[in-house]
Formats: sequence, structure tokens, C-alpha cells
Amino acid sequence: MRNFGALLTNEWLKLYKKKSFFVYFAVMAAFIGVCAYIAYRGWMDGVDSALGFTEQIVTMSTAGQILPLVAIIAIANVVPQEFRMGTIKLLLIRAQSRSKILASKYITTLLFSIALIIATFGMAMLTGLLLYGFGGGAGSWSSIGENVLYLTVYTLVFVTLTFMIGVLTKASGATVGISMFCVMLGGLFTMLLSHYDFIKYVLFPNADLSAYQSGMMPEDMSMTFSAIVIAVYMIIFLFISFATFRKRDIS
Repeated sequence: MRNFGALLTNEWLKLYKKKSFFVYFAVMAAFIGVCAYIAYRGWMDGVDSALGFTEQIVTMSTAGQILPLVAIIAIANVVPQEFRMGTIKLLLIRAQSRSKILASKYITTLLFSIALIIATFGMAMLTGLLLYGFGGGAGSWSSIGENVLYLTVYTLVFVTLTFMIGVLTKASGATVGISMFCVMLGGLFTMLLSHYDFIKYVLFPNADLSAYQSGMMPEDMSMTFSAIVIAVYMIIFLFISFATFRKRDIS
């Protein structure tokens, strides 16, 4: 367990020491700044408190449109970079199994994504307090919690997909391109095939659990059903990732 902790720490340090590490947080800060300006000008409906502002920011229709893409760009290079720089050989000659090495990389991507979500929530709350103070108004902690949960699930699903693509392709460009293609065209794919029964077993319509909040999901689907579908897909993504990495010939 101690050895795995060392691997995890090493992976986090490698991610942290990249010059671009704080750029991703800065992008989300800039996004919140734009939203704050819109709210200040009165162009954001129903926002009159710090909680209301935060609730609006962490929804799938606001932060959910950019945060998953930022997370994808940030973690797409975690595995491909090792192959490109040849450092994968140095990792594999250590007395650690390939599964542990890959698991440490995957957990690092999850931790980074969660840190990005927490930072976004924190910056939104702070901005809301600066705009509206501690007064009452619209917004509630329960709604914020639900929105953060939906955003977290959606982001981690596509981060796991990105991780798998990175292991399969060993190319950061292809990983970013394919992953962003899936995120951006997932909604269109769902809309075009919405009349077919098999669509409810596809990942894209199930990944965004906030659709249940707005009542946009078909009646024959439920939150539990979507959670099971998401879990199955993530297990498949991870199985493919680990199976490929364990059997790959490192020359």
C-alpha cells in the first residue's frame, strides 16, 4: 500500500510540475469572471444571492459545457506522454506491476478532475459572495449539491473514456480529438437516434443525470437505470485500458 501511495504521489507531482497545471484552473476562473459580469449586468435570470449564483454556475448548462473539456485536455497526455518521451520503460522496470502503475495514473486523473470541480465551486461561491454578500435570495445548498454531483459524474465518465483512448492510441492529439468529439456530438447523436429503443443503453443520454432534474428523460428510464449503465461503461473502459496496458509490448 505504501508503494502504491508513492506511485500516486509521483504521478500527481508529474502533473503538478507541468507549466500548464494552473492554466486549467485559470480558464475556469476566467469563465466564472465572464458569468459574474453577465450577472452584474442583470443578464442572468433568477440570480440574486451567492447561493443562486453558485447554483447557476455549477449546472450542466454552464460549467458543464466547458469543465469536462478542460479536464479532458488536462489529462489526455498522462499516458501518451510516457510513450512519447520513452519514460514508460523506466516505470516498467520498477518492482511494481503494470496494473498498479496504470491505476496510479487513473486515480491521479480522477483526483485532478475532482480538484478542478471543487475549485470551480469555491471560485463561484466566492464570486457570488462578492457580488451579493451574505444575504438571502434564490438558491439552496441541496440544489447546489445535486448540480455538483451531476457535473462530477458527467466529468468522470468522459475522463475515464479519455484515459482509455490515451492507453489505446498512445497519442495525446488523437486522445483529445476523439474525446472532445464524443463530448460535443453526444447530444446530437442522442437527438438523432432518440426514436430508437436501443438509445437508452448508449452512454451519451445516460451520462447527463441532470436531464432527470428537468424531466427530459423518457418515462421508461430512471436515475438508477442510468447509474447502472454508466457503471457498466466505466467498468468496460477500465477493463480495456488495463488489459491493453498489461499485454502491450514496450519496445
